[in-house]
Amino acid sequence: MTDDHRPGYSSPLHPHTQWRRATLGLGALSGLLVLVFVVLWSGDVPAAFLAGVLLVFSLTSTIIYYVVSAHAGPSEPLFTSATWVTVARGAAVAGIGGFAGLAVAAMGGLETTSWTTVTGTDAGLRWAPALLFAIAALLDAVDGWLARRTDSVTDLGARLDVEIDGLVVLVGAAVGVLAGMLPRLFLAVASARYVFVAGLWWRNRRGHFTAELPPSHTRRALGALAMLAIFVALVPAVDPAISRAFATVVAVPFLANFGRDWLVATGHLQGDE
Repeated sequence: MTDDHRPGYSSPLHPHTQWRRATLGLGALSGLLVLVFVVLWSGDVPAAFLAGVLLVFSLTSTIIYYVVSAHAGPSEPLFTSATWVTVARGAAVAGIGGFAGLAVAAMGGLETTSWTTVTGTDAGLRWAPALLFAIAALLDAVDGWLARRTDSVTDLGARLDVEIDGLVVLVGAAVGVLAGMLPRLFLAVASARYVFVAGLWWRNRRGHFTAELPPSHTRRALGALAMLAIFVALVPAVDPAISRAFATVVAVPFLANFGRDWLVATGHLQGDE
């Protein structure tokens, strides 16, 4: 769609200009989030938390840069109101990244730690990872609804949404595994999409056949279950044995379906969905 004046659209901008604006917006939201934690920690925010936020913020900004560069057109509006909601999801993920930084700092070795050593005993801090993950996951439905409601669906918005989905799962799973609430097997779930994409890129570079995957209700359902498993793990009231068992039950069919998708994408199996 190229109508610059349709509801929900920003005026067309140079890709780098739009990326800078998106990064500033992402930084402003992440900064506000950090201020909330300054209050919760009474002004003594751990350096490991800030390092985790900065790392995920930088990763999200890099993702936005490459998505904008790949989908920019001379007249197509780049960012819509729905896409800005997707950027806000990135700020929530940056907050979750702060807890990943705390978990790494608390480990002190190769063994997993616990919620108490990661967040302390303050109830607000203990519930913060689950709340941030819920916001990042639920806003996924909001940006899609808003794009359809304002007739502002774009390739850029759709691609950025997919990339942020992957980041939500990756960072959320990392926190869950480091805190001992998810089995290490779930790291395979978190990284499956990236391994899949890297594998297809390598095949294309070598001139091997690759096919586009057909839409799949099964894939969407398993993706939703993976997010649910991470959320359950991040809820401090859930027993670790329960969250790890549930995550394992989800991980097995999830990874099996990724294996099937790989066979379809490489032409070894016919897609039927």
